Amino acid sequence: MIEKIKNILKKRKAKLFFVFLFLSGLAWFISNLSNRYQGISTFELEFVNPPDSMMLVNASRSTMDVRLDAVGFQFLMFNLSSKKVEINLSDAIKKGGKYYLTPDSGRRQMEKQMTNGVKILDFGIDTLFFEFYDVISKKVPIKSKAKISFAQNYLLDGAIKITPDSIVLKGPQNEVDSIQFVETNAIELSELNDDFSIIAKLTKAPMLVKTEFSEEHAVLSGKVSRFSEKVVRVPVSIINLPENTVIQTFPNEVNVLVKASVDDLKKVRASDLEVIGDYKSVEGSDQNSIELRISRQPAAIHSVGLSKNQVDFILKRE
Repeated sequence: MIEKIKNILKKRKAKLFFVFLFLSGLAWFISNLSNRYQGISTFELEFVNPPDSMMLVNASRSTMDVRLDAVGFQFLMFNLSSKKVEINLSDAIKKGGKYYLTPDSGRRQMEKQMTNGVKILDFGIDTLFFEFYDVISKKVPIKSKAKISFAQNYLLDGAIKITPDSIVLKGPQNEVDSIQFVETNAIELSELNDDFSIIAKLTKAPMLVKTEFSEEHAVLSGKVSRFSEKVVRVPVSIINLPENTVIQTFPNEVNVLVKASVDDLKKVRASDLEVIGDYKSVEGSDQNSIELRISRQPAAIHSVGLSKNQVDFILKRE
């Protein structure tokens, strides 16, 4: 029993020893972090604000080694987080078709982005050189490549809405000039019975290597309504008749099958529709029948269909 107690005490002493050792090491580490040090840190360069109507092609370097004077905590944060600095290209100087940024200008830009207490001792690089090419801007519409099917007795109420409906392309003239529109990626929506809204990625043609899009995505949305159908009896009208003639069609009215949302269908009247035949299509022939088409229908109607595509006729002179 006594031996057991001794073993427990030894284990507790060992644990306490390691706890004190860890705490003393942590205190030493924190104490050292508050001291100032000098060291070299590598920063990634992020180039912004190129000259108007120009795009950056290449820079003489993409990283920068900088000798700093800072406290240990700041060096620790440099190592834990992404080290990026912005290089403002609007300060670049043009000479003989080339652009460059002097070391003094680059240093001033970096110093503005350093946290308080961090001093730049050595910039570590010479002049930065850049290559640009001329670009143009062009606004083009967005087209949807969505494939949509609806549940039974449902339809799209109106057109698919695309937001935004257009984007601005910015790139070399030989790439941008031939583009008339951009498309969304292919999306398939099946058995819809409710309104929808979905984010679609815009596809970039393989030829657009150096062209940028003002937007990378668009929102496709639409209203889905329950629909019904009804038959409307509509008179047949014949156009382009010769002077001093009258025509009699058989029948003189045809059935039109109208499909629309339930609310819109209630408003449809025969006077909202027009069915016509064009006498010029048979003038001078021995045909005694004329093809029909629907020449007017309400915008809210989803679809219409004729029960008869042609009617017989008799032409009489007055």
